[in-house]
Amino acid sequence: MRLPGSRRLASLTATAVAVSVAVVAVVAVSASAATIGGFGVRPAHPDPNNPATRAYFIVHAKGGSTRTEAVVVTNDGAKPLVLAVDGVDGLTGVTSGVVYANRGVAVHGAGAWVKPAARRVTVPPRSSRDVRFALTLPKAARPGDHVAGIAFEALEPAKAAGSFAVTVVVRTVVGIEVVVPGPATQRLRILGLALAPLPGTAVPSAVVTLEDVGRKLCRPQLTVAITGQAVTTRSTQTLGTILPGDRIAYPFRWPGALGQGHYIVSATSARCGGSAGMRANAAFMPAGTRAASGSSPAPVAPTAPLASSTSGGAWWLYAVGGLIVGIGGLLAAGRLRGLARRRDPAER
Repeated sequence: MRLPGSRRLASLTATAVAVSVAVVAVVAVSASAATIGGFGVRPAHPDPNNPATRAYFIVHAKGGSTRTEAVVVTNDGAKPLVLAVDGVDGLTGVTSGVVYANRGVAVHGAGAWVKPAARRVTVPPRSSRDVRFALTLPKAARPGDHVAGIAFEALEPAKAAGSFAVTVVVRTVVGIEVVVPGPATQRLRILGLALAPLPGTAVPSAVVTLEDVGRKLCRPQLTVAITGQAVTTRSTQTLGTILPGDRIAYPFRWPGALGQGHYIVSATSARCGGSAGMRANAAFMPAGTRAASGSSPAPVAPTAPLASSTSGGAWWLYAVGGLIVGIGGLLAAGRLRGLARRRDPAER
């Protein structure tokens, strides 16, 4: 499995100050020679036999080994560009697909193996510079797939003029897929099923909690069936990548309407080392419906990635919370400008 070479919005945080809102947007990218905010990045020495390596690194390495690579950083602007350079963990996104941790977040996985030669670099106007880094695997590195990234963040954020202050911080990430030889297989588990409206909408969804318990990147096909209220319907979706050890509550958007009541929900996964399945009773309460006295509360809505063996999940709760607050504030002010989400990141 390979990291896709497209772009994604990694996080958006917002802080309300009096009647104005200061917003910080961070964009993470894994793309071949992509130019974001006036600068672009790409692997310096791609494999001519593998076009994917023009967008991200694919490294086959044994535990205890060290490999040196380089990223070409291009400044298309008219003034010097100062960038912070960090190794970051690859994580599974809220709706699957690969995302990357923010700068300053402690690394728990393969991001700790990435050691940039410099933590800060300056690229002159209209020129390029090679930025080297070492990839050092611990002797105990487990066989299978690991995902990290090398992140470049502009230290001089752009500011938009107007009564609604917007600060945009651009961060570009080049993905690093590390394959450690040894016995490793794909394996997916379904841990839970629930019904709930998609957050902030009236659209129903089946919330399927999934965990990649294998040691290989996994992109499952998920089939969900809902029976109840004299109706049986079935739908199939192909998800983005789920990283080994990660768990997410995936919001399977339901293509039809669901009335308030009790249903039987079943889910089956394929294409991840065999099939996995689960069946459960679930109640659905449409958005805005008030629960009857004494009745069970509606199931929780889809969540950000849960804590896992490969990464601490708590930082995502803040990132997603900030995203919701930021977008809400921007829409209320009628000033949502230039914060388009570029999907990869990425999602396969």
